Amino acid sequence: MISSRELENKGKSYKTILGVVKAMKALSAANVRKGGTVLEHTRRYRNFIEKAASIVCSLPGVSILPTGEKKLVVAFGSQYGLCGALNERVLKTVAESVREFEHMAGIIYVGSRISDRAPALAIPVESIEAPGSVEGLDETISELLTMIYSKYQDKAFDEMFFVYPSFVSETLSVIRYHVLPPPFMPEKEPAEPPILYITSSEAMEGLLEEYIYVQLYATALETVIAENESRMRSMDYASKNIRKKIDETASSYNYALQEEVTGEIIEIIGGYEALRKGRRKTGETI
Repeated sequence: MISSRELENKGKSYKTILGVVKAMKALSAANVRKGGTVLEHTRRYRNFIEKAASIVCSLPGVSILPTGEKKLVVAFGSQYGLCGALNERVLKTVAESVREFEHMAGIIYVGSRISDRAPALAIPVESIEAPGSVEGLDETISELLTMIYSKYQDKAFDEMFFVYPSFVSETLSVIRYHVLPPPFMPEKEPAEPPILYITSSEAMEGLLEEYIYVQLYATALETVIAENESRMRSMDYASKNIRKKIDETASSYNYALQEEVTGEIIEIIGGYEALRKGRRKTGETI
C-alpha cells in the first residue's frame, strides 16, 4: 500500500502539472484573442484587394492567369504538439487532393508537427517551420513567399491550393482554398474607370502580388488561431483529468492516513497490553 507521504508528494506533483497546464492554456488564449483581432483587419484588407482587382479586371488589356495542370499544395499545420487531431485532419485533406489531382507539382508543409506526420510520397515535398504564435507570422510568411515566387518564376506550378485548419462555429474544419488562378471577376456594370498612373496590366500584377500576400497572411493567421484553439481544448480536457487525479489522490491520502493512524493506535494498544501482562506476572501494578 502506498504511504500517506508518497500520496502527499503525488498530489503536489499533480498540482504543479495543473499549474503548467493553466499557464499553457492562458498563453494559447492570448494568441487566440490577438489572432482574432488581427484576422478581422486582414479580412477587410483582402476584401478591398479583391474589390480593386474586380475593377481592374474590367479594363481593357487585362488578363487573368489561365488554369493549368501542375498543382502546388501548401498545407498548414501546427508547429507544436497538444493540438488533438488537427494535423491528422489536414493531412487527410492533402491525401484526398493528391488522389484527385492528376499532375501534382509538389507539397509544402508549414509546421514541424504536420511535416513529421506526413507520409512519404512520390512527388516533391518541402517543409518550413510554422510561427506557432501571432508574433512569429512575418518570418514564416517571408520565407514561404520566397519559396512560392521562386517556384512560380521557374514555372514549377500553374495552380496553387492552400489547405489549412479553421474554427467555424466552434467546430474545427479543414479548408482547401484555390489561390491561383485568383478568383477575380470583372464587374458586370463597371463604374467610371479609375485614374491610373501605371498601365492596367501593371496594376493587376501589383494587385495579384498583394492578394497572394494577404491570402497567405490570413491563412497562416487562421492556422495559428486553430492551433491555439485546439490546444486550449486539449488543456481543458487535461485540467479536468488532473483535477480528477487530485481528488482521487486526496481521497487515497485520507484513507492511507487513517489506516496509518489506526495502525499506530493498534501498535500502541498492543504494546500496552504486552506491558500490562508482563507486569501482572511480576505482581507490579500499572
